[in-house]
Amino acid sequence: MEQNLLETLPPPAFESLPQTQPKQQIKEHIWQWFGLDVSKDSFTAAYYSGLPDTKNSEVVSFESSRKGVKKFLNWRKKHTFSDYPSAIVMESTGYYSRNLTDIFLKLDSSIHVSICNARSVSYYIKSHAENKTDQSDARFISRYGYDFQPLSVKIKSRDEKLLKEFVSERMKVVKMMTMLTNKSHSLEYAETKAINKGIIDFLNKKKQELDKKIVEVSKLSVEMDNEIALIDSVPGIGRVSASVIYAELGSLKQYTRLQLSGMSGLFPKISQSGTSMNKSKLAKSGSSNLRQILYMDSIKAIEIIPSLRELRKRLLARENSRKMTAMCACMRKLLLIAKGVVDSGIPYDPSFQQKKGEVSHKTA
Repeated sequence: MEQNLLETLPPPAFESLPQTQPKQQIKEHIWQWFGLDVSKDSFTAAYYSGLPDTKNSEVVSFESSRKGVKKFLNWRKKHTFSDYPSAIVMESTGYYSRNLTDIFLKLDSSIHVSICNARSVSYYIKSHAENKTDQSDARFISRYGYDFQPLSVKIKSRDEKLLKEFVSERMKVVKMMTMLTNKSHSLEYAETKAINKGIIDFLNKKKQELDKKIVEVSKLSVEMDNEIALIDSVPGIGRVSASVIYAELGSLKQYTRLQLSGMSGLFPKISQSGTSMNKSKLAKSGSSNLRQILYMDSIKAIEIIPSLRELRKRLLARENSRKMTAMCACMRKLLLIAKGVVDSGIPYDPSFQQKKGEVSHKTA
């Protein structure tokens, strides 16, 4: 049976490619996928390889613990074939999916584990089935992995995780402060206003404490410290803001400019159907914390960086232009400037654009 199953599978991707193409540059297609539907204390697993007999394969539940993961890995061996790569895919469920991934990678660092956008996975499941159960979700998550071939997660160091947690707590405090500040304008009585102000003052002190902790943690790793220092060199972006950007995105070196725009959610989402009017709005995918910090930094950066100031002026001069649209474009450009600085490994040079223009003029 095993031999017949292997014969029906296509050969590994690199075998059919020209010999001149280096194998290390080829993204190998993964045929065997294990979909996990993750909950608080357990996860449900299903297997899919694209073959008809795997569409209704066995579905098993395991505890979300080291012991449960070991049982899953033993169960996994019964379904996989060593000649073909396999992978694990789950939707993002915050702490639960991250914790489960950590257990997998601690037991076997060679495992391909993908954590995918929950909204994208949810839409995929809804497009295939009306009913929702842990078993059916696990099956469709495995098929999602097979269809989309998501990349494996990058293993984060303890310092990166600690920085991420401090940044997350800081953003929660900032959110509460903003909510209470907005509420203060509608308060009528002095007693409630005093309580409101007291809470805001307390939260502001906690925010300052978190800022100090974030700066301290951002210097624990040499690699992390160097990149955050480069981002910090960009006008308008301070050390705390640079740490938030790094905590939310990781190293900017790992992204192309297009990928970075997608991760930030700072690109237009176009809506058009038939003869109806085309509409576009900000996609807002990715981290809202990142967009919040970029908004505040862009206000300062526009006053200092000429290219940002010119971009905003040019966009506002357009017919039916909006201030927020221009600001979002500046936020995206500021993030790309930070990436350029990180890629170069040299702190921000205010005369770089002028030098670049002079070189282009001489070449022309």
